[in-house]
Amino acid sequence: MFEPWIGENYGKAGDAIGGRRLMILGESHYTETEQDVGTSPAGFTSRTVRSLGIEGRHLFFARLQEIVTERKPEDQTAAEKSAFWKSVAFYNYVPVLADGRPVAEGGAARRPTQEMFRAGAEPFHITKRCVQPHAIIVCGIELWNWLAPNLEGYQGPARDIIFYDDGEVMYARTHHPSWRFFKPSKWYPRTRKLLELSGEPRELGRKVLWTPQDG
Repeated sequence: MFEPWIGENYGKAGDAIGGRRLMILGESHYTETEQDVGTSPAGFTSRTVRSLGIEGRHLFFARLQEIVTERKPEDQTAAEKSAFWKSVAFYNYVPVLADGRPVAEGGAARRPTQEMFRAGAEPFHITKRCVQPHAIIVCGIELWNWLAPNLEGYQGPARDIIFYDDGEVMYARTHHPSWRFFKPSKWYPRTRKLLELSGEPRELGRKVLWTPQDG
């Protein structure tokens, strides 16, 4: 399994998101080197967040920062970008590198196998106990479909639920930020509500159902 990124100011009162312990749950890392598929290189997640989230200009990380801060990437300074990622935790659910090679070259086009998704449940819970977040943003419907049935007290079709309380953490699902139709501003209210709900007393099984007005 991969170690999570935990920002140096995560959960501190003076951080960029008001001291809430926010964990962002992505789907998977991938590699274009065949022999590395199925491995979990040490430090991989932290190197990825630092190079793409803090030092680089990567769409996935920029959109995540925007839906939490409600400010477009071009309106945020390099210092603000760094402060954000140093205030959150990040972890990918699939515990090994997926095959990022094109299908024409024998790869899986960055898609994890079902076995890889199934293998993610136990490492996720281990990581959650380590990180102890107040709130988790779950990136993607497919990821939510795999994660939700493994949460304490969860009942019902995963897609029908947009917020869930497992008695320890409040979760919110979004579409995957890399999806070409992903519109960050649509998700501002959901991440704002997630942080609000995470400040309330935990209640196992509490959920908010999807409506046509939701994503």
